[in-house]
Amino acid sequence: MSCCLGNTIARALALVSLGTAAAFVHWGIDPPTLELEPPSAAGAGQTDATSRHQDTPLPETGGSEKGATPTPEDTNTTGETGSDLEAQAGEVSAAQTPFNPNTLGTEISTAEAYQLWLTAEVAFIDARPQYQYIEGHIPFAYLVPVDTIDKGRLGDMMDMGGVDPSQRVVVYCEGGSCDSSKLVALSLQDIGFTTIHIDVDGFPAWQAAGYEVETGPDAVLGDVP
Repeated sequence: MSCCLGNTIARALALVSLGTAAAFVHWGIDPPTLELEPPSAAGAGQTDATSRHQDTPLPETGGSEKGATPTPEDTNTTGETGSDLEAQAGEVSAAQTPFNPNTLGTEISTAEAYQLWLTAEVAFIDARPQYQYIEGHIPFAYLVPVDTIDKGRLGDMMDMGGVDPSQRVVVYCEGGSCDSSKLVALSLQDIGFTTIHIDVDGFPAWQAAGYEVETGPDAVLGDVP
């Protein structure tokens, strides 16, 4: 009897081992991905962390004046077709539409990140290495390299910068294949942040667009641990 029981246990353990090995092989071929929760509509309130923007005049964002939609009488002076006029009217209408941050998803463009920056109500987090941050970064962004998360850097940002989990945040790195911004965003989600965006094109796109750039160390958090 004990012999039969021993054989049964041995076969069961063998099956478990084979299943585990198969799972590891599958993960090696198709590794699991981690997904962020969609941003909530909350988190648009201003905090101490973003009041630093108030001392800096914000650039003009452009846009057409109210009532400036072109009409055939006003615009068709150079032989423009009806389709051309409709396209112009659509562009003007889009320019007049107010920017609504609550319609944004987790991944956003650099142009959308800039619109959020202009509101002065969003905390920006730079997930790149310190030397890159010093060479140039988005003004008022906190330096939180991905390898400092386990050293309490996010806690320092919350304590020293006054960033609250209810606040809207934007994380960026080098864009493209850089995963640092996503890893920092996942850590933010783990500690209770609910309105998180990732600038998928990162700082190079911000710089190429001619947006404001700041150099030097993090004035609030200082050097990384």
